[in-house]
Amino acid sequence: MVILSYAQSIYEVINLDIYKPQEFAEMIGVSIKTLQRWDNAGKLKAYRSPTDRRFYTHEQYIKYMGDCARKGDEEIVKELQDGNKPDRRTKTDNQ
Repeated sequence: MVILSYAQSIYEVINLDIYKPQEFAEMIGVSIKTLQRWDNAGKLKAYRSPTDRRFYTHEQYIKYMGDCARKGDEEIVKELQDGNKPDRRTKTDNQ
């Protein structure tokens, strides 16, 4: 916890806002699980604290919102989620 506090103070010094995954998810209208999937898939990479906790910056928020404004919310969310769809093959009677 001390290291995370130190990391937070560094970001305050360079004037960057940081957000916990819960806060960031609420800001952009997705679930925490979606953020985790996007991070794992490389679609929206989270920063990591020295204790390996995810966090996001205000710069990432601005970039995400700019991408949404250019493409439209539905299109970018679909694009980001396409890589996260499970394989939903239907079973046939022969199987």
